[in-house]
Amino acid sequence: MIPRRPGANASLALALALFHKWEPERIFVIVTVYIDESGTHDSGVTILGGWVGRLGQWATFDPRWQKLLKRSHLSYFHSRKMRHSKGEFKDWTIDQKQTFMASAAKVGLKHLEFGFTIALGDDDYEQHYVGGNRPREVQLDSRYGLCFRYCLGLIPYFAKDAFEGRDLEIHFVLESGHANYGDAGRIFNRVKKSRMENEQEIVRTLKTLTSGDKIDFPGLQIADVAAYSTFQHVTRSPAETTTLEPEFRMRDAKKIQRVPVFHLRLREPELKRFKQFIFDEIDEKGARRRPPKAGSSMACAVGTKSDRS
Repeated sequence: MIPRRPGANASLALALALFHKWEPERIFVIVTVYIDESGTHDSGVTILGGWVGRLGQWATFDPRWQKLLKRSHLSYFHSRKMRHSKGEFKDWTIDQKQTFMASAAKVGLKHLEFGFTIALGDDDYEQHYVGGNRPREVQLDSRYGLCFRYCLGLIPYFAKDAFEGRDLEIHFVLESGHANYGDAGRIFNRVKKSRMENEQEIVRTLKTLTSGDKIDFPGLQIADVAAYSTFQHVTRSPAETTTLEPEFRMRDAKKIQRVPVFHLRLREPELKRFKQFIFDEIDEKGARRRPPKAGSSMACAVGTKSDRS
């Protein structure tokens, strides 16, 4: 976790932390992904929302976000408090809430590279991932964990597309103290240790997973906006949730929407691939000296580009 520095620009503080091992001879783009969740508390759906940008984009975004908060008489944004009209949101009308959410989305769309949400229904999770033959040798991912694993597989490819193939260092920031942070850390570290040849394009881009307090990081707040907005759509107007699907190339997506927002959903095919990977992994552990089983791939574990074809 990055220490709190009251009054400091959070993105610049994070930039300093990331640059302490900078190698001058390398030319790369440092990308930061802020992620938050919504709907994991007996709501029937788990949603991760996030925004992606270069360090310079986040440094521009932060003061614009602070200006919006000041204009709205808020110290920071937290969707749960807004939903229940708690704290600074006390006495807010529905119109005030809707106006703020629309303004918040505009700030992200104006200053960042692209956004995304990933949704997983409890019924799909239980039926297609947990249900049936359940392995004992390998830990199953939680709902949050599966969404995060899918994110690790797709976001590097989206970012590579967005930044036109340049070398990337991707850093992920989650909310500190979150109950699922440990699950995300376990998955992140495991994927980074992958030695599968077809996984190295992803592995090379994944650099750090850190945490921060939402009050200090505007990136976590705009991620909260994305997750909560999609939660509202999924639970109230399911037909309205798809903006851009994962098979869109970034170039094509930007023709539709200058700053794309991808809405992704884990359904039966993806969940079955994730579960099949677990059994493939168990087989490989029991027979390391034999050639890999046909079709076995760590790509299924992280939901890589192969899932988009």
